[in-house]
Amino acid sequence: MKQPYHLIFENSEQFKDYYLNDETEPIVYLPNFNTINIIVGANNSGKSRFMRELLKEEKIILVNTDILEKYNQVVVDHNNSPYRNGNLEELSFSKFYQVFINNKKKIDSNRYFNINTFKNRFDVLQERIYTKSGVKKFFIPTLRTAHSLYTAVHERMLDPRQINSTYTRLDEDVYLETIRKNYSLDKKIDIFTGMDLYEQVLNSRNAEKNVRNRFESFEKFLSVNFFDGKQIDIVAKFNKGESKKGKTDSELILIHVGNEENTRELHHLGDGIQALIILMYKIFMAEDNSFFFIDEPELNLHPGMQRLFLEQISTNKELVNKRLTYIISTHSNHFLDLTLEKDNVSIYSFAPKQVEKGKDNQFIIKNVNRGDNEILKHLGVNNSSVFLANCSIWVEGVSDRNYIKAFLKSYIDYLAKNEDEKYKSLKEDIDYAFFEYAGSNIEHYLFENEIDKEDEEVINKEINALALSNKIFLLADSDNAKKSTKKGIRLKNLEDLATNNLKPRVIWEVREIENLLINKIWEKILINFCNKKLLSEHREEIQNKISEALKIVNSNDYKKEYIGVFLNKIDKEIGKIDGVNVLNKVYKENEGVFGTLIPKSDLSKYVLEADFDWEDLQESDEIKQLTEDVYKFIIDSMN
Repeated sequence: MKQPYHLIFENSEQFKDYYLNDETEPIVYLPNFNTINIIVGANNSGKSRFMRELLKEEKIILVNTDILEKYNQVVVDHNNSPYRNGNLEELSFSKFYQVFINNKKKIDSNRYFNINTFKNRFDVLQERIYTKSGVKKFFIPTLRTAHSLYTAVHERMLDPRQINSTYTRLDEDVYLETIRKNYSLDKKIDIFTGMDLYEQVLNSRNAEKNVRNRFESFEKFLSVNFFDGKQIDIVAKFNKGESKKGKTDSELILIHVGNEENTRELHHLGDGIQALIILMYKIFMAEDNSFFFIDEPELNLHPGMQRLFLEQISTNKELVNKRLTYIISTHSNHFLDLTLEKDNVSIYSFAPKQVEKGKDNQFIIKNVNRGDNEILKHLGVNNSSVFLANCSIWVEGVSDRNYIKAFLKSYIDYLAKNEDEKYKSLKEDIDYAFFEYAGSNIEHYLFENEIDKEDEEVINKEINALALSNKIFLLADSDNAKKSTKKGIRLKNLEDLATNNLKPRVIWEVREIENLLINKIWEKILINFCNKKLLSEHREEIQNKISEALKIVNSNDYKKEYIGVFLNKIDKEIGKIDGVNVLNKVYKENEGVFGTLIPKSDLSKYVLEADFDWEDLQESDEIKQLTEDVYKFIIDSMN
């Protein structure tokens, strides 16, 4: 989905116990339905039941979130027209629901549109209502495993201390049948518990070409993320010898890795990898436009594995091209933290509603903003991933984090492509984690002009204490502080704290981390800060203007200046089109003095998404040295 939709309930009676925000009538639609939809709430908050009711919906009815705005603008235009044929009626969402959904009425063109006047706009509503029947739905419940399950018959021997046990593997998927019985889910819903993974792998290996291609994509995912890029082959093997002996381990899932002589049996892999295989297998194998309902994907997953799962479903090109939709219930605060970086995620908070004694339970649903700290209270936990990773990278905020991630990605891709002996694939939240210190004592220590000597000593001790249990790379801007000033002395004292576990790094060479960006980076991302209306008509011309301006103005000449000084020079060189400034005013300005960038996080996000070649980035000595230092620190912490 390119934008959020409202998800309309065709059978709203099934949701009569749920209320949206403070509304007095039961919910009839789920607002801002997105590609990834996360449901959070305490136990007994109704979220699992809600998910199962969504599973049972026969039709998927999606409505663009701007539908009423578009429709009512047509109404206003018509009512203000001297050629109007009577006044048309503006609609609220509840009215829209009654007329076009609940009553199953088609659009009454005579009442809601004047075709002669608005024939080009007549489809404004119908274009924005999508009804999908027969959508393929997959349900991955909490009741799942990659292990075979056994039953045992115990026979006592003559020696009462000895018992002879015979184990028989369960051929039936008892998890599946239990779920169907308990929740009355029909067979149109593909429920995957992992117990039939052997048959699934066997069938995929012998299926038509398009299915085999999906399976190969799944193998590639495992290869890149768990087996250092070595080619792997997943095989469903039937061991005839074991079968003849009457044993029950005749069906095996084997993983062949590169040129290794010994194959690995799936159940001998770590629980985390097995758990992720169950989650990702069906997603890679699913048909386009399928819907996935997943209960608590974080089960058996380390925070780094949770990140890997979310990044795959939100950014993996093959999966994105399949246009899949996810509805996920979770108790993981870490999973929620990760959504701060995503634009295609909606979060719904579930909580019990106060009802009179003896009445059925009722629940409140709120569509909350990404990063809303209130929802973490429902989970009762705080983010602690920084203490679970091998080391942590301390940065001032999200912008610094994005730059380091972008530089690291380019550097690691370069090492892998050139088969450099230093190359090692890294996983965020396993090999390293970011910690943003903005708002904490360390930020005041680094950036305030005045600080008591006593406070300085306390903060230094705290940093040293944390470094005992976690290896820390601490990055700080110098903000042009001279080493002889009070702030400069504090930063120098911070560098002097360095130990094997603590590596403070002050960026003395530039004013702020944004000043590291070289012209090749600006050339690729500056277009994101240009006038959108002009871009719609003059995009190629504007890109040429940016390229020409950067031939005259070099960012390297402004390393110690506020970034606004550089951008102001670029603004003047690019100039105007049709009397309108091409470059938006994205930097602070006060009486001709130009300051720092305003949309800092947006700039860093564009850099992260641009995917630069390391050959270009290493033209900056500062970027090259910083990236290599961070990479070496992470690698050393793994040994």
